[in-house]
Amino acid sequence: MSEVFTLLLLFGALLYRTGIGIVTILILSALTSAFFFSNFLSRKALVRSVVMVITIITGAVFMSIHDVHTPQAFFASRIVTGTVESVDRRLDKTLLVVQDNAYHQNIQVTMRSDSAALPGDTVQVKGTIDRPTDFLTDTGRLFPYQQYLASKDIAGTVPIAQVTSIETGHSVSIIRIATIARFHIAELLSRYISFPVDGIIAGMIVGYQGNIPSMLQDLFRTTGVLHVLVLSGENITLLALFLAIVLRSLPFHLRSVLTGVAIVMVVLISGAGVAAIRAGVMGIIALSAGVVRRSYVPFRALTISVLFFFFYAPESIFSDPGFHLSVLATLFMVIVLPKIEPWFQWIPKKYSLRELFMLATCVPLFMLPYTMYFSGLVPTASPFANIMMALMTSILMLSGAVILTVSWLPPLAHLIGTLVSFMGNTVIAVLHILNTLPQLNTPPLAWWGVIAVYLFFFGILFRSELRQFWYDQKLQLKSSSLPQTSSSEQESP
Repeated sequence: MSEVFTLLLLFGALLYRTGIGIVTILILSALTSAFFFSNFLSRKALVRSVVMVITIITGAVFMSIHDVHTPQAFFASRIVTGTVESVDRRLDKTLLVVQDNAYHQNIQVTMRSDSAALPGDTVQVKGTIDRPTDFLTDTGRLFPYQQYLASKDIAGTVPIAQVTSIETGHSVSIIRIATIARFHIAELLSRYISFPVDGIIAGMIVGYQGNIPSMLQDLFRTTGVLHVLVLSGENITLLALFLAIVLRSLPFHLRSVLTGVAIVMVVLISGAGVAAIRAGVMGIIALSAGVVRRSYVPFRALTISVLFFFFYAPESIFSDPGFHLSVLATLFMVIVLPKIEPWFQWIPKKYSLRELFMLATCVPLFMLPYTMYFSGLVPTASPFANIMMALMTSILMLSGAVILTVSWLPPLAHLIGTLVSFMGNTVIAVLHILNTLPQLNTPPLAWWGVIAVYLFFFGILFRSELRQFWYDQKLQLKSSSLPQTSSSEQESP
């Protein structure tokens, strides 16, 4: 029932985001619950009707609490004194998220030079704070930039700023330590692996984007493999496998605890991005299931990760494309892939050929409705590029982990780095060839159209399961009918 609870919670939040007031949502949910109860007239139906109303209202109220309105005076040309919340280094710029001490809201500051600032430092920012505005992409789609930044708790942007350090942070915080570790890992990889392959591997291992040229990001995007440049579920799985090999001599419970700690550390070091947090939550749940000897249900783990995101950053559920793509990809792998696998029995399972083919060909089709809404670009090179990256990502990631492990032996690290550089440059060369294939531009699709298409798809694919679920629920609800007046009582004067 956790899945139904999550859907009702998100439904209430969605109603609020569409502009419906809390009172109206309460009335609508109460009427819907009353209709549900009238069909069964049982104790269980009464309890579930009340829970339904409470859950929908909770989603709406929680969304309203996080609906922060920034005063107009916040957006002006002024000098801001604040604390650095995060640092994102790129090749051509550095992005700082600074909390304004006067308004207690975050601004995103763009610096065209490198910055030594770290989370916890106090800085002075001089520039014009702009209100984020939505913009049209190259394909004519409107990107909700204001809502996207709001999902990251950012109220304004300073595109051109002068940043002066005032005080170095003295308190020891997890975010500060994780940021220092991320920069150190990226520096180690760049010491032994040639540019820009070092940036690719740093992106895979800790989500560091500082050594990836924009042209290379565009190449990965136009070939449909941009997702490999961030820490994802596949990367977390490879990390767990690597640790399982390294720690195989330890007892099972201790090995599981150490692996869980390592997953949390990697998620934090990567900057706690959307895909990394989702993958980390699912990985921790899987490890916990093994420790307590419970069966691991991937779909329930995904549901829990969505719940975590709702209470951690509710706006990201509706405005962050990275979250949407991450959830859709995981949804396909955990519930759609097993369902459609019998259609591909003609492909041998040896060397995971069947799974590779299904992921490469079916995932782009499954993502098509969202692609029509978000960008409209469908790379025909995507199936071929994804097959290649499925084979190479694990090799490149594990090689990078080995280099970090043996970095205290420079000759060995240089030797492995040379081999990794060759493999990475080969991958880039193949992507350049695949990038010559044409890209399809689809017609636009509204957000409600995307939801309707996926609801229809899941309704058709799982129609027998849904029918059985509804039948079981009807039996449960009718099994505790409310007491009725007996016929003898009705006839007595």
